Amino acid sequence: MTMQIKETRYSVSKGVLYGLLGGFIGVFIMGGIASMMPIPGTGGAPFFVAAAMLMGLGSMAWTAGWLMHILTGLIVGAIFGIVVTKVSKLSVRSVARGLGLGVLAGLILWIVFFLPMMAMLMPSLMSMGTMVAGSFAAHLIYGALLGITVGALLPRSAS
Repeated sequence: MTMQIKETRYSVSKGVLYGLLGGFIGVFIMGGIASMMPIPGTGGAPFFVAAAMLMGLGSMAWTAGWLMHILTGLIVGAIFGIVVTKVSKLSVRSVARGLGLGVLAGLILWIVFFLPMMAMLMPSLMSMGTMVAGSFAAHLIYGALLGITVGALLPRSAS
């Protein structure tokens, strides 16, 4: 007698929707954390606004910085939703698994995207331990919120 294990399938569109929602929640909480760590010499701007200032966006830097930050968080959320619905080994079956995968996504985002941006745009910040540690924590919190959201909603939508 052989035992068959039924594999749960999740809708990619629901994965993307819940990833966008989790990314939206995460990006605003992360933005609040970033606002508590202003970049020196920018008039209190968080990193993403300071980056827009360095890109020469002048009076639009605050708006452009926030828009870039939100867009990045939404794109990462959508990609997360696609990955956890298409890659069976990364399937989110619970809030706990979503949390773990989300934190991993936050770590990857910090290493692959944020650190290179910081090193390229503001290399002097790389020597500020509190800035590096704070950005690390903020990305893990973003990932945790993303993963918890997807982990809470996606398993309920199983087909």
